[in-house]
Amino acid sequence: MSYEIPRPAKLLVQVDSKYIGIGAGRTHKAGKKCKVQRSPANPGEFVIWFGKTEYAKVAALRLTETIQYTDGREQL
Repeated sequence: MSYEIPRPAKLLVQVDSKYIGIGAGRTHKAGKKCKVQRSPANPGEFVIWFGKTEYAKVAALRLTETIQYTDGREQL
């Protein structure tokens, strides 16, 4: 199955992230730039990327209240 590359976005609310392979993470404030893509393992979730090793997961139903896309394309 093929998935889109991550799209640029910004946070609308505060989000807690994790590092790949480590349970620890940090909190990102609203307005932080990020990239978003649908989770390949679970289509009902989206992955928010902060760099290459830091991520957060959000349910598809909460995506519109969590992020806003900044690439000019319509939000799905």
